[in-house]
Amino acid sequence: MEVGEEMQFEQGNNLPRVKATNRSAILQMVYHCGPITRADIAKRLDLTLPTITTNINTMLTAGLVQELDSPESADRRHGRRSRLLDIVPGARHFIGVEMTGSESAACLIDYRGQVLGRRAAPAPSRDYEEDLDAACALVQELLEELRLTFADVDGLGFCVPGLVDSRTGILKVRPSFNWYDKPILRDVGQRLGAGCPITVENNACARAYGASLFQRELLDSVPTFAYLFIHAGIACPLILNTSNAFGSIVGSGEVGHMVMEPDGPRCTCGNHGCLEAISSDNAIIARCMDALARGHAPILRALCPVGEEPSMAHVLQAQQEGDADVRRIVERAVYTLGLAIANIDNFTCPHAMLIEGKLFCCEDNRRRLLDVVRHNICNLQRADTDFVFVEPDRFSGAQGAAAVAIFHDLQLGAE
Repeated sequence: MEVGEEMQFEQGNNLPRVKATNRSAILQMVYHCGPITRADIAKRLDLTLPTITTNINTMLTAGLVQELDSPESADRRHGRRSRLLDIVPGARHFIGVEMTGSESAACLIDYRGQVLGRRAAPAPSRDYEEDLDAACALVQELLEELRLTFADVDGLGFCVPGLVDSRTGILKVRPSFNWYDKPILRDVGQRLGAGCPITVENNACARAYGASLFQRELLDSVPTFAYLFIHAGIACPLILNTSNAFGSIVGSGEVGHMVMEPDGPRCTCGNHGCLEAISSDNAIIARCMDALARGHAPILRALCPVGEEPSMAHVLQAQQEGDADVRRIVERAVYTLGLAIANIDNFTCPHAMLIEGKLFCCEDNRRRLLDVVRHNICNLQRADTDFVFVEPDRFSGAQGAAAVAIFHDLQLGAE
């Protein structure tokens, strides 16, 4: 051990800590696996039935959990039907916020992800303080619109692009904006004065959390999945979704800085040929603008308002209408993404991969991507990953940020 280095010790257990741990585990089991019986909870958690009953009674009294009839199962000895337990969706409420380069979005959801209100507004600048002011103002406007205060909110989740230390709530780096070591947790707390817990996460990771919580029918039986998010950057966090590791993120998934072409275009991180510099929305638009400046891409020129930067909607429309220059740019981006996905899949072997990006609003791009992936993937020893395209939604990041707040609330036992 180096001089000055602190020795780390694991915390021992005492009765209050054990009780808190049990409460959290039981609440998470009800949330993720409900409707479920007390006996099933005891079996899965290896806890005694009296421990389960004591905690559940407290949660019933608090209005967190509800009992439901189970018509299929009955206790034959006593002639009584067992009672199922589930979360009360409206018991707690959470706000999620996403602050991107182009806009901020905020939403209020209940325990089960039902959206109760949402708002979005353009980001005023690339200045951290101004953008954060606008995002926090959006939260206040949402609460006023719903006639609520922070006394009605049980958690606030905040997400941004870039490398985020979720433990400290610090945005370590957002290279494209030259933002470094921004204490978002502290700054949001000071601006809003919220009395509820605040969480901070990368926006792709937040989307993965949101999928884990709110797409139960799709992912309930999936032990691991990856969430590929393509926007101004590219990230692909991996989620463990097993019975003892609900929604556990494995790494931040900053795949956008995998070097795909060593002699390729310069990336915002300073390297050359990163995936982000070839296949992100920003990279595609930048190359289309360069084509326009050189007098190319005639169909895109006709679609795009004079003097304005083309949007991804313009790019995809030009591609579909046969603009050869745009098509080459898009096909290169899709091909490179396909190679990257194959590499990710070969390395991590997720059971499913969710893919969200405006690029794949075009069915031809979806087919082309999967062709590249399947040509380069190694499936000699396992079944294919299930690739699922997610329709882009301007509020998916905000809902994901709220999901992170829900995960945190469950870990605390909803105290």
